[in-house]
Formats: sequence, C-alpha cells, structure tokens
Amino acid sequence: MPEASRSKRFWNRAARENAAWYIATRFTSENAEFFASGAREVDAFLGAAALRIEADDTVLEIGCGAGRMTRRLAQLAGCVIAADVSGEMLRRARANLEGRGAVRYLELDGDGSLPLKTASVDAVFSYITMQHVPTAAAQARYFGEAVRVLRPGGWAYLQFRRGGPTARALDWAGHLVHRLGGRRTLDRAWRGSRVSPAALRRAAGGAATVSIRPSGRRHVWALARRH
Repeated sequence: MPEASRSKRFWNRAARENAAWYIATRFTSENAEFFASGAREVDAFLGAAALRIEADDTVLEIGCGAGRMTRRLAQLAGCVIAADVSGEMLRRARANLEGRGAVRYLELDGDGSLPLKTASVDAVFSYITMQHVPTAAAQARYFGEAVRVLRPGGWAYLQFRRGGPTARALDWAGHLVHRLGGRRTLDRAWRGSRVSPAALRRAAGGAATVSIRPSGRRHVWALARRH
C-alpha cells in the first residue's frame, strides 16, 4: 500500500480512537483547555517569528486535525482553509468549529500536493504535522507547494523534525514510551521522516527567501517569504 494511503488510514483510525491524544498527547478529550492551548501556541509561534495575520487574509493550515489551532486562526484571519489527510479529523473539526468564523475544509491526498490555485493564499501554517509525514520527499513537496500557493509578499511557516542523533534518540524514546502505553506510535505514519534544510530550500526554488530556525532539540521551523 502506498505510504500516503497508509497514512490516511492511520489518521482516520486515530481520529476515531482518540483524536485529542493523537493531535496533542497531553490531552485525551477535545475540551476547553485543548482549544485554549492551541490559541496560546498560535500566538506564541507567530510572535516569535514576528509574523502577523491580517483580518482580510486567507490562511491555509496544513494538518488541522480536529481544529485545535484552527479556532484561533479563524479569529485572526478573514478565511481559513483547514486541510488534513484524514476525513475523520476534518469531520471533527467541522463540528468543533461550527459558527466560529469562515473556515473551508480540504482533504489532502497525503503525497505532498496541495489542490489549490497558485498565489491563492496569504499565509500557510503547519505545526506538529510534517513530523508525521512518512517520506522526506512528501515533506519537501508540501513545502514547495506551500510556497507556490502563496501570494506575493505572503509567508509559509512549517515545523519539521530536526536531524541529528540527539533528536532521533529523543523521538524514539517518546515513541517507545507511548507504545508501551498502548498507542500505535511505531507506525511509519506516526514516526514520519526527516527532510534536510537543503531539500526544503530546493523545493522552494527561487520563488521565496527561506530561513530554517531550530526549535528545541527535536524540531526546526522553516519560514518562507514569497518574493
């Protein structure tokens, strides 16, 4: 079975089993604090990178899950395109976000493609999603596609797993602990892959300025600004 299809099946099952935990492992329900934590993190991440979302912006979120961070993005933007590989996650997001701003829902194939027009959004945001994408090629494609769909002057801010032995060891320690707790964290659709900064820069081509920003010992953020 192709990796993209396996990933879709994994995340649909995860949404049915316990969507909140598979989205953010400190939660087991989609309660008020689940969404409040998403709002705090959106504000913190955008603030740290000096990024703004304007009231008339269209924002694409890759990996919206059940809408934990989407709810805050919808408060800031004129329109949010909530995209996910899992139709089950999108169903939960739609229920959680009913009446909370202009949100469109988009199910992705999982191969790194974005079925959107070129230069159609003002910003692209993705947190704790790329780290679960099974192949480095698909991760790089997502980044290149994110740049493609940006309007001139727009930005894309996506988080990825960090390379190196320390990051790998910490990741595997977490996978094993969660597996002992009964979660399916040894599946490739959870473990994901790693993409190099050089591959991300190649994927963006000459259309954007790209900077790679370390975030702790396990992750990096890739920021692209469209020329």
